[in-house]
Amino acid sequence: MSAKRRLLGYIGVALALPWAIWFLLGLTGLVPSLVSVFGIPGLRIPASCAIAGLLIAAVGFCHD
Repeated sequence: MSAKRRLLGYIGVALALPWAIWFLLGLTGLVPSLVSVFGIPGLRIPASCAIAGLLIAAVGFCHD
């Protein structure tokens, strides 16, 4: 795997990881939940960022 693709994978994970951490901390009540901050219709914003990060990571870590 080339270094550029591996870097792309790490960038994708870095894009998705903060949203996942916020989601888990929101479930425990340590921080405000995503729903209380964005509202139900506004959940598209963090969800699309997380999915985009995971798709970028999938391309970056894909084995040929």
